[in-house]
Amino acid sequence: MAQRSAFVARERGVGLESGFSRVHRSVATTDQRARSRGYDIAVRHSRRVRFLRRAIPLAALSAVGLVVAITLFNPFASVGGLAFGPVSVSGTRIVMDAPRLRGFQDGSRPYEVTAEEASQDVREPHLVDLRELRARLTIDDAGGTARVEAATGRFDTQSEILELSRDVRVVSSMGYTLDLRSATVDFKGGGVVSKEPVRLLFESGSVEAQSLTIVEGGAVITFEGGVSSVFAARTLGSSTSAGETAAPPGPQN
Repeated sequence: MAQRSAFVARERGVGLESGFSRVHRSVATTDQRARSRGYDIAVRHSRRVRFLRRAIPLAALSAVGLVVAITLFNPFASVGGLAFGPVSVSGTRIVMDAPRLRGFQDGSRPYEVTAEEASQDVREPHLVDLRELRARLTIDDAGGTARVEAATGRFDTQSEILELSRDVRVVSSMGYTLDLRSATVDFKGGGVVSKEPVRLLFESGSVEAQSLTIVEGGAVITFEGGVSSVFAARTLGSSTSAGETAAPPGPQN
């Protein structure tokens, strides 16, 4: 009987020892998993820290590079009378928002050119590409003006010549509106040339042609190629040479 009791006790001891071993192994496995998760989190955190350590200096360096590029290579700086909004760099081009350029024709007649956006290649600093531009020119000594609109344009700051394209319109204080596909505006000489179809509208009629030339600040407009004109009867009292017409009179009060 004593031997049986001792055997049972030993079996119970072995059972308890096995249970303790299983619990110990379970606890050890749980600790290992926790340590593994903690290690993974630490690794990810370290990677983020390393990325930020690289990314922040690179971002700062890029910002400094942008400022240096604009400062050293900004071709707009050489254009007198120019004001503009935010500036950015894209390749060899510098882009600026809301540019405004002021100058004088013949040294005395002011003009102003504005646009939604302007861009310039540092390799051709005298050429400015404009989008949705508006221009205002003084066309005579009496203060007559012409407003010019176009979807796109290119301004040569050296020659002060503006090439216009797409939805070009000129509205004069003398009373006429000119619609063109394209045009070249000479700010120094006060002239406009177009080699594409044009249409002139004024109070008493209209003129259509394949091309035109405006000189003397709009005082004389010459039409060429397939000229077609319509005039009200009251304007037929005077004649002009074929293809040429004096600028229409201003609006009557």
